[in-house]
Amino acid sequence: MKSHQAIMKMTKVRRAGWLLSLAGMACFGTAQAATISIVADEWCPYNCEPGSDKPGFMIEIAEKTLGAAGHTIDYKNMPWSRAIDEARKGKFDAIVGAAKDDAPDFTYPAEPLGLSGSIFVVRKGEAWRYAGLDSLAGHAIGVIQDYSYDDELDQYIEANAKDSAKVQVAAGETALETNIKKLEAKRIDALVEDQSVLNYALAQAGKSGAFDLAGKLSDAEIYIAFSPAKKESAEYAKILSEGLAKLRASGELKQILAKYGLEDWKK
Repeated sequence: MKSHQAIMKMTKVRRAGWLLSLAGMACFGTAQAATISIVADEWCPYNCEPGSDKPGFMIEIAEKTLGAAGHTIDYKNMPWSRAIDEARKGKFDAIVGAAKDDAPDFTYPAEPLGLSGSIFVVRKGEAWRYAGLDSLAGHAIGVIQDYSYDDELDQYIEANAKDSAKVQVAAGETALETNIKKLEAKRIDALVEDQSVLNYALAQAGKSGAFDLAGKLSDAEIYIAFSPAKKESAEYAKILSEGLAKLRASGELKQILAKYGLEDWKK
């Protein structure tokens, strides 16, 4: 028969072990490895073909930073409108290549993951140049559904989206390809797209130099934006920002960007 003192000692040991177990579970809860789903339409070089050796520099940043915290990235392509809608509902964890105007209710890292500079292009030899909204009179522009360009142009697009003589909105995973074909076929007079994305797409299609630059909008900061429906979003955003600073300091960011022919946007 155990003595009273021995029983009390065992009880204390059990209690201490139970408390340590709870503490361990709590720590594990904040650092528990997760699969983080990131979705968007293909927007190379920011986010490219899933599963390829060049999935996009933003995806590589996510893999490095969130991967260092024990997480795995599951990146998929889908139309931009659907990506925003389903991530907003919590079906996916994040969208990639977003300006804050694209999804104002999402959770954003403290630091952007790049700068997007949208440009107007026209067919070779066309004299038209963008010089503010008034210069759009009599010209049809091609844009992509739910993309944000700048405040002024966004308002113009919203006001004229149903007037194909002014604005033609492409949607789906091949929206940029659609707009390029429309411009070539003279169905639109100009298209608007991020300069890096358009240059990459034209190079891939063997059409570098096919169009003339007709104007540029101001640069916009772009991010991986996390779902407002997910409680982990703030933590993921924090990990991403802190990890980006480490990649920049170590020189790894420079190496990632060099794969895509790019330089650090923060100079």
